[in-house]
Amino acid sequence: MKNIKIFSKDWLVLHPYVQSTPVDSYYTIIANRIYDILVATELINSFEGDEAKQISIRMAAYFEDVISQTNIWRTFIHGFKERYGHYLPFFTTSDHYYEDEANLEDVRFLLWHFTQQYHGWRKGTFVNPDNPANQAAANMIYKIFCDEWTVAPENTRMQELFSNETRYDNPDNYNNLLYWFHYNSYLLTDTNAELTETTKGYWQEQGIQTNERDVLIIHNLLAHVSRLPFLAYTSPQWLYKIISPEHPDYAIFKEEAEKSMAFIDPKEKERRESVQDDYKKFKEVVPDDVLIYMKSEAELYDFLTEKIGKVFTEGKPSNAPRKFGVYASPEDGIQVLTLDIDCIKDEKNPFYNKERAEKAALGFFIVKHCSTSTLIEMTKRGMLADAQTKSLAGPERGKEIIQDNWKFLIEYFHKEEVK
Repeated sequence: MKNIKIFSKDWLVLHPYVQSTPVDSYYTIIANRIYDILVATELINSFEGDEAKQISIRMAAYFEDVISQTNIWRTFIHGFKERYGHYLPFFTTSDHYYEDEANLEDVRFLLWHFTQQYHGWRKGTFVNPDNPANQAAANMIYKIFCDEWTVAPENTRMQELFSNETRYDNPDNYNNLLYWFHYNSYLLTDTNAELTETTKGYWQEQGIQTNERDVLIIHNLLAHVSRLPFLAYTSPQWLYKIISPEHPDYAIFKEEAEKSMAFIDPKEKERRESVQDDYKKFKEVVPDDVLIYMKSEAELYDFLTEKIGKVFTEGKPSNAPRKFGVYASPEDGIQVLTLDIDCIKDEKNPFYNKERAEKAALGFFIVKHCSTSTLIEMTKRGMLADAQTKSLAGPERGKEIIQDNWKFLIEYFHKEEVK
């Protein structure tokens, strides 16, 4: 290890206690060794600020989780396998994959995840899981884990969090666990940013600066109901999956999980109810197609007024050529799609361009172009069959990464469950 970049205080940020022990010092050293790997592979050049430190700490925390059997990582791979029949997106696991050990495939996936969360989000791009620098770093990090496997200490304080002897029948105790998991556990990188953005949005909506009480209310609400990238679980759903069914407070965890997964914002519920008539009218006019295509504002105007019965006070719009796709969904009602219409592979789409679709159709999965139900239906019908990413293994591998994992991608980027 060259220079110490990560200190105990950095490591403790991801833990629900404030005093360091020799166990914490051990994993802090592991985090520094991982940081050195990011430097050696030049992967560090993809990151800004303390992002490389955060990735190093979080990779070490994964190792701590597996060694201590605190069940956080195992909850994800179990849930993923239950939903999709295999353990991980992107990577095929071998017969030597073990649920209760560190695995190379886990390291590769987590390195993709953290790179996507930091570099990918900042650049507005999809990080290729086969990125050579990521692969090289993953191999070296995994070797550390293999070398340290027999000597790595269990973190008993983390184990106590989910022990059957630790009670959560007091709401404060449950909420403290929930807040730590949602805002400071190693898998989740964007929840504090969401808190900041939501608070700013509330401030702008109200026209006044939020006070401390408002921030605490938002902090509590997001921890209970916000969907997360992995499987679109909420944090209460995660905790329910992590805790043992034999835990004396298991029923509390189950109830909180069910409430959180069923939650719909009252304003969103009201909005959805308000668009049902438009949705039904559209499906009466267009019963079989996901989208219909318009070549000008005038054609769109005629459809909405003559077929749907909309009334507009403005004059008739321009007949100049433009690209429109019109769809309707139960959650959004009638919507007009203007972005990447030429990427939609549909025999009725006059704008379809295969070459551009191969370059840009991926955007539907990583940026919200349309409602999730519409995206799912489009994918099932092969309308985004050209979506792919670049891969040094060739175009088939690039297409496989997207086409074989599209449900995961929707849940990861859109944070909505694909049923």
